[in-house]
Amino acid sequence: MLFHATQTHDYSTCHAHDEERKALMMKSMQSADSIGIKIVGAYADPPGHTLYFIFEANSTEQIVQFFDPMIELGNVDIHPVLSLQGALEQLKK
Repeated sequence: MLFHATQTHDYSTCHAHDEERKALMMKSMQSADSIGIKIVGAYADPPGHTLYFIFEANSTEQIVQFFDPMIELGNVDIHPVLSLQGALEQLKK
C-alpha cells in the first residue's frame, strides 16, 4: 500500500544541527530496505520544521519499525493514499 506521512517537530527537537538527532533520522532512512519499506519520495520544509514522506509498506509493523527511531523527533501523521488516477478509477466502479 502507498502512504503519505508528515513528520513535524519544533526548534527544540530539530535534527538539522544536532548530530544525535540527525543519526536517528538517518537510522530510519537507512533501514527502509531491510524493513521492506520503499521510499517513493522524501521532502523537507526546513523553516517549517516539517518532513513529508511518500512510501510503500505492506504492514503496520513495517511502518512502526521504520518510524520508531524518529519518535523522539516529533509527531508523525500517516495516511494511506491512492494516486489521483487510481481514486478516479475506483469511482467508476
